[in-house]
Amino acid sequence: MKTEKSKTPTLPFAVSRSSRATLVSQVVDGLRDGIVSGFFKEGDVIPTTRDLAAALGVSRIVTRAAVKSLTDSGFIIPRPRAGSVVLGRKEKLWRGSVLFVQRSDGRGFYANVFSSVLRARLVKAGWLFTQVTVLPKPSETPDLAELELHLTHPVSLAVTMFDNPPAERLLMKSGVPFVTLGDKATCSLRGCVGHVRYDRAAAAGELAEAARRAGVRSVLEVGCERFNDLGAALKAAGIRAERWVVDVPPGGKAPEAIAFAARDAFAARLAKGRAWLHDLLYFSDDYVCAGALAAFAAAGVKVPEVVRVATWANLGNGPVFARELARMEMDPEGDAGKVADAILAQLEGRPGDFPLTLAPKFQKGATL
Repeated sequence: MKTEKSKTPTLPFAVSRSSRATLVSQVVDGLRDGIVSGFFKEGDVIPTTRDLAAALGVSRIVTRAAVKSLTDSGFIIPRPRAGSVVLGRKEKLWRGSVLFVQRSDGRGFYANVFSSVLRARLVKAGWLFTQVTVLPKPSETPDLAELELHLTHPVSLAVTMFDNPPAERLLMKSGVPFVTLGDKATCSLRGCVGHVRYDRAAAAGELAEAARRAGVRSVLEVGCERFNDLGAALKAAGIRAERWVVDVPPGGKAPEAIAFAARDAFAARLAKGRAWLHDLLYFSDDYVCAGALAAFAAAGVKVPEVVRVATWANLGNGPVFARELARMEMDPEGDAGKVADAILAQLEGRPGDFPLTLAPKFQKGATL
């Protein structure tokens, strides 16, 4: 089919007029992906510009520009009476394509390190890695156009990072096998071939026991939006707990907006006194902790002499403080390595580690 001239050629991709990418770039990317993935092999003749235009529903101006771009890049060569022939590539041929769907806006330290390490591991093993963002917002219809476009290309496996229902529903419809990462205990969705659970409270018992041994009787848990609650573990240790959700103004640049909002919120409370401080403050967000520490420094509140502190943190990006902070610490680089091992096993048909659990480790530090 790929070397025969046909008015309705079989193509491994489609184009989307709702995509931000131009029609020419979509056709270029689709044909190039078809070549590097092996759909079009060395010596194959790709469809004519006329047949490409008919199959994709675009003008011949678009397909001529795309073919010229691929010719200039050395992927194909026009030959008289033969057509555009796929050239042999000196680069390694990809074993397949992995589509990584994230839900962050690119400012999260954990997600950035995790995706970078995962990309490096999969690319080194010969798998093409493409990243796309889907932001699920309860009050808005999520923009799925970019994900829909990528799913028209050959995809061996998709991976969704952090619970992302809109993306997961689209993957179910597409028939592409996928792996999910999130807070759910399991994944029973059709097409889900592996699940990674984030057990964010796994080390809560260790923190609660350390607090009990330190004589802590009351804890104020502070966070914003998604809250890593330690209430059950603290209650089991006989410690009273209260919660405070810091309001973060919309439209700011996270994580700066989170840190500034926490700084201002703590400064306002400290201006009214210190009776509310409790024995221990636990921060479920490291940027909230950074803002609070700045407010403490400005108000002369010493840690841990006046109040003990523990925080959620990521290895390599913990809040900077004069003393080592007690913390529930995630390791994005190590976590990505574990997930990469499981994904590669899945792709290569070997026994893998799914389902997999990732969890923080409690580091006692000097502030508890």
